[in-house]
Amino acid sequence: MGKLGISVFTGMEQSVLQNIEYLQLAASLGYHQLFTSLHIPEADYRTFISDCRFLLKEAQRLDFSVTADLSPRTRMLLGIEPADLRSWGIDTLRVDFGFSPVKIRELAEASGLRIEVNASVMQEAELNQLLAAGVDQKILCAGHNYYPRPDTGLGFDLFARRSQYFQAMKIPVSAFIPGIQHPRGPLYAGLPTVETHREMKPVEAARQLWASGLVDTIVFGDPLVSGPDLMAVAALPQEMANPLVFRVKAYELSAEEQELVWASMHTNRNDAAGYVVRSQESREKYSVQMPPRSQPQMRRRGDVTIDNLRYGRYAGELQILLQDLPADEKVNVVGRIIDEDLCLLDCLFPGRGFCLKEVVTR
Repeated sequence: MGKLGISVFTGMEQSVLQNIEYLQLAASLGYHQLFTSLHIPEADYRTFISDCRFLLKEAQRLDFSVTADLSPRTRMLLGIEPADLRSWGIDTLRVDFGFSPVKIRELAEASGLRIEVNASVMQEAELNQLLAAGVDQKILCAGHNYYPRPDTGLGFDLFARRSQYFQAMKIPVSAFIPGIQHPRGPLYAGLPTVETHREMKPVEAARQLWASGLVDTIVFGDPLVSGPDLMAVAALPQEMANPLVFRVKAYELSAEEQELVWASMHTNRNDAAGYVVRSQESREKYSVQMPPRSQPQMRRRGDVTIDNLRYGRYAGELQILLQDLPADEKVNVVGRIIDEDLCLLDCLFPGRGFCLKEVVTR
């Protein structure tokens, strides 16, 4: 079962009371992971420690598991030792730039806490160095970055590759989605892991992450997310089924086209193409000599197509477009995936199953 989280930042624009009320709302909706930072340069450190400890005490009461981001400067900024952090109610320390493998091991030993490494940056050689330094893999988790500056978030392909590596190592992975109502300063442009999520509705960004099967925890990066957005994300299935289900608006299908399009199962070929998703079953199970449609159409990302008899032995192959392509008299455009499901195309990895479900629009 996937986990859901929120972020709260002490010393920023939100008052202590706002943050406490937000914790209570999120907990009531099933959110029990909390991310916070102990080293935001823009934070007001005059009351940081007292406010942070008060906040974390309430988080502990509400049964949040707390991950705190820290840097080598945290000890100097706050005047605290690693051993103090457990008493604050912190469960996991996120370490990033500035910590050597040996320092990370010492931090884990001194604090007795779990360690979160940077899933967006760490590669195999660095993880091997960490394990060689004596850090127990059982205390490790991997959290992706959030990216405050527009245009700097991860591409989905890189997010997937980095996540797949940690998944193969059986190290849990988390990622951030942005909020809308109260983006965090100083840029106020959202805090996503994946750049395309910056402009998406939170529920769509979360759907894509769950559908990828590559994260164990989704965390809202921005503070004070609205109740409706919290509820919408909490209501999503947290483990998207295989096969993926795409909702499709069909274009007056013939009986032969209906049989092929609404087949119970399709599979993206293991030798997945770059421009289209090719149904492995469409030519194996269905011998359909589809006549060409009267007018070839421009093919757009998300269109569902069937190769017609002019394509010879490829006739009957069902495809989903991953990018725009020109019209082709040998290819019939028979439907289109609805806009809300287009983001799931990035989750159709080689060998993954999918189904097409008809939707009726008026």
